Amino acid sequence: MTNHQATADDSAPFVYDPVVFKFSKLVIKYSQLKYVTFTIIGIALLWPWNAFLSASAYYAERFGHSPGLVKIYSSTMMSVSCITSTCFNYYLSQAQSGVNYTFRVNAGFWVTIAVFIFMGISCVSDLFIHMWDTTFFTLLMFMVFTSALATCLAQNGTMAIVNVLGSIYANAVMVGQAVAGVLPSCALIISILLVGEKKGSATDDDYVVEKNYGVFIYYITASLIAALSILLLFWTDHYRTVTDYEALNQIAGEEQPLSAASEPELVPVMTQEKFVPFSVLWSKLKYIVSTIFLTFSITLIFPVFASTIESTHTDSKNKFFKKEIYIPFIYLVWNLGDLFGRILCGFPRLHMLITNPKVLLWYSISRLIFIPLFFTCNIHPFTAANQSSAFINSDLWYIFLQLIFGISNGQLCTSCFMIVGDHCDNDDEKEAAGGFTTVFLSVGLAVGAVLSYLLVLAIQ
Repeated sequence: MTNHQATADDSAPFVYDPVVFKFSKLVIKYSQLKYVTFTIIGIALLWPWNAFLSASAYYAERFGHSPGLVKIYSSTMMSVSCITSTCFNYYLSQAQSGVNYTFRVNAGFWVTIAVFIFMGISCVSDLFIHMWDTTFFTLLMFMVFTSALATCLAQNGTMAIVNVLGSIYANAVMVGQAVAGVLPSCALIISILLVGEKKGSATDDDYVVEKNYGVFIYYITASLIAALSILLLFWTDHYRTVTDYEALNQIAGEEQPLSAASEPELVPVMTQEKFVPFSVLWSKLKYIVSTIFLTFSITLIFPVFASTIESTHTDSKNKFFKKEIYIPFIYLVWNLGDLFGRILCGFPRLHMLITNPKVLLWYSISRLIFIPLFFTCNIHPFTAANQSSAFINSDLWYIFLQLIFGISNGQLCTSCFMIVGDHCDNDDEKEAAGGFTTVFLSVGLAVGAVLSYLLVLAIQ
């Protein structure tokens, strides 16, 4: 894809950025529409994972008669998702020649829509509520598998497109993913504050989980966000055609616009022409993809500590310091830090964007220091005297650590994905780099998940 530019003189570049929507004082330009589009796409890419993870409490009730299934739900869900993502991302990274990346995005989101409509129905339909636990668990893991395939398709296509369009749109995807991480934490805290923790009676032989319209809405929201992504991507593609031919008219000094019938010929569908081997991409992106791998591997220590460390005020009657609020709050702090780190990379004046790949690599390695720092917090809250056992007896210290850890994750991953295109020589390499980077992301998550189990053993 090429952005057409011309110069009225040697010093003033011409960039055509028309208004695509106007209502009263609200004015949206084409570049803003694209940024919003890829932000929504970023949300849609991470929402499925969060949906399955956030529904773990519902499935703990759903499998009330099968405690073994309750215990393995989260680990099995993450294993199925990580293994599927790693394998399919590798396949997609090799299937390059003649690929229509916009089609991959749309196909991924259409499958996501179907999966989460089905999942929503499963929460309120008697057919699925009364289904045998083992059968339903198998069906559930198949839907996790299918959802992972769909997300891989959409993510592979998205990163290929933004690598060509420019780094600011890679930033939009990163910001959208961070927003998708913040929303579940907010929803969980609000629900607990409003209605408290729901306690089921799974020991009753006649117990059947009630229809859960809250989870139903959450699943349907995943479908709606995916549908919105498809519509916005279609809208941006339409205006991409219009702006390109209108920009060419202005460059040529023409007053009459071309006919609508000629629009499809002006901007060809984005397809990759040549296969780019991994060896070529590795020679140019080795520091960047190594940083991506290390960043996500180390980041997965965060849930282990976040779900284990409690407030130092263990004897306080304040509801905020209770485990059911304090732990979701820590998740929110980390996700807000991650969001801030990603957003700030989009503002050049703040100098948060790191463009030196070697600096990125050393920065990612330095984050290992957070592991011993987290051990200074209240990781074993109950001592013989029922007092905090924290080496540094301060909630503010722990909250600060989680905030900085989140900011560092957002800054690192966003910097990596924003500069990928700058280290490629042509559009074929930029598009192939989309699949190349997501492979290292998936492997990083898988390795991080395995290492987190070792960390759990060390904490115990």
